[in-house]
Amino acid sequence: MLFNELNNQNYQNIITEDPRTWSLFAGLTEGEYTELEQNVSIVHFAKDEVVFRPGDSAKKMYIMISGRIKITKLMPDGRDQLLYIYNPGDFVGGLNLFSGDHYLYLGEALEESTIGYIPKVTFDKFALNRVDSMQQLLAKSFDRIRWAEDLISRLSSSNAEIKVAGLLISLCDSYGKKIDETTIRLDLSINREEMGSYAGLTRETMTRKLNEFKNKGFIDFKGNQIIIIKDLPALRRIIYLV
Repeated sequence: MLFNELNNQNYQNIITEDPRTWSLFAGLTEGEYTELEQNVSIVHFAKDEVVFRPGDSAKKMYIMISGRIKITKLMPDGRDQLLYIYNPGDFVGGLNLFSGDHYLYLGEALEESTIGYIPKVTFDKFALNRVDSMQQLLAKSFDRIRWAEDLISRLSSSNAEIKVAGLLISLCDSYGKKIDETTIRLDLSINREEMGSYAGLTRETMTRKLNEFKNKGFIDFKGNQIIIIKDLPALRRIIYLV
């Protein structure tokens, strides 16, 4: 998904603890919203706190209200592979409710986060039979497929420069604040080791490549948590070799 499309999606819609702002339940009557509010829980998480673990029963889904969570998988070699980052407005676990499956991955808060818990019975009543709700769920699922495809592309590439450029472009969707047509500010809540995991690189290689990109004028740093993408077209040219 292009950055400006996702930028509009993520930053124009205001998500609060009021279910009326949750797009999954758009269009309910006032009485239905009142009942919905009585059946959902709002939970606050500190940074690094576990939201769900592998094997947890999928009896509820989650709606991100504020903050971000990361989804990781423990690999056979003992590494934690970062798979997804979920942002405000994202739904987590909707498809698991259909299958009655268990969660396979670890969900942890990357920063202070607020999450809405929706029990399966509530989801079934207020979303399952609504066309608009199912379209929202399918749209998010499609976004995740695209996200997974990007991850596979990064991990399968043997070129570290392509991996890092692809990661930075991907992070625009989660963290980007557009300054102009080519300049984007990334206020990160992941460190260099987590960035390396997301790209399939060691922390040392990630740090070295970021410094090379800075020397080429593609990016700049403000401390450890802020990256300024100064030349987005240059990063895209690395990806597409044009």
